Amino acid sequence: MIGKISHSQPMVLPPEVTNKTAKPSTSNVAQVELSSELKSLQSAKESMDKTSDIDMNKVAEMKAMLNAGKVSINLDDLAGSMLDFYQDNE
Repeated sequence: MIGKISHSQPMVLPPEVTNKTAKPSTSNVAQVELSSELKSLQSAKESMDKTSDIDMNKVAEMKAMLNAGKVSINLDDLAGSMLDFYQDNE
C-alpha cells in the first residue's frame, strides 16, 4: 500500500530513537553569524520599537497654539481632506 499507513503495518524506528541510552548528536549543529549590516538593522529596529509613532511634544505645542488662537482651521477643508484620504484608501 503506497501513500497510506494502516494500523496493521509495523512502525520501524531508527536505532537512535529506540535506544534510550543514545546521546544526541551535536555534530549536525549549524552556526550562523550575522553580518554587520543585519546587526545594524536589528539595532535600528529595536530602537524604533521603543519609540512612539506620535511626537507628544509636537502635539502639546499644537494644542497650545490652538488654545492661544495662533492657528485657524477651516473645518470644511479639513473634513474634505479627511474624506478624500479615506475614500482613496478603500
